[in-house]
Amino acid sequence: MPQPYQYRPVPQQPYGPGQFGQPPRPVQTQECQTTATVRNQVNLRKQTLALEKTAQPGVFNITFSFDASTPCRVTTFVCAREDVTRSCRITSPFPAAPAVSYPKGLNHKFPGPGVSGHVINTVRAPARELTSVTSDVFPVVIRLEALNADIAAGAAGTSDAHSLSSLEPGCELPAWVQSQTTYARLVKEDDGAWGLRVIKQKIWVKGTAYELQEIYGMEQGKPGGSAEDGYEDVDGNECVICMSAPRDTTALPCRHMCMCHSCASALKTQTNKCPICRNEIESLLHIKISSKPPAAAAAADGAAAASSQAPA
Repeated sequence: MPQPYQYRPVPQQPYGPGQFGQPPRPVQTQECQTTATVRNQVNLRKQTLALEKTAQPGVFNITFSFDASTPCRVTTFVCAREDVTRSCRITSPFPAAPAVSYPKGLNHKFPGPGVSGHVINTVRAPARELTSVTSDVFPVVIRLEALNADIAAGAAGTSDAHSLSSLEPGCELPAWVQSQTTYARLVKEDDGAWGLRVIKQKIWVKGTAYELQEIYGMEQGKPGGSAEDGYEDVDGNECVICMSAPRDTTALPCRHMCMCHSCASALKTQTNKCPICRNEIESLLHIKISSKPPAAAAAADGAAAASSQAPA
């Protein structure tokens, strides 16, 4: 005789957010009533960083353009190690080239006439050390240094006690120095030539290091990101959902500023995906931007957000 069927209840599995009609996971909203602007006195234009061939095979000059709202100096390092516990001290197995001083001005070209020694030798340095980042060692480090604006604008004679020329290249940064450091590595371009790619940038202000993180779409008409970074462009200044209100809310961690506050508040109850890249949103950052235009001098190109890296 056939045995009767036995039915066993199937245990209920917890569904993930947004699956089978389940409500989306709540998204935290961070309210930022005001934004503090850090006036960056020196700024290397990332898109200009490149290598230039020299007469010696395998040796390339480091070239770039930068802006300075005050006199500054430039130092470069190859295969350099940074010690964040010692005020971002930089050391390298290769001798550092002499620091190059520049006056206040826009669109400075580095290296200038008569400047030499700021090179990358692909024959002397192993290719692995020039193309990859291991721990706290970076293939190329470029540091722009200037006197802190508060000291320079102080009482007469105050800034005379400090001089950039008294600092050794790569030394521990004092609080009276403001700097921007660019970290890069070598890459092979499509035509087989060597090129440079920026890994990150940091600024040093009043004894604290901040890593610059770009908010894509914060500046009107500025591209939201490159295809290499996996970001689409965010053009215009309107919210991508309602297409009318100005955007003022950023999705984190992808950093796409693409929504107005009202649409972002409604979106977080329906989905946790960024409207631009479809990556998961961990939090929303509402930034109330003043309508008064800030001073144009020395603003970091595209650097709209910074996170504390290391105290002095």
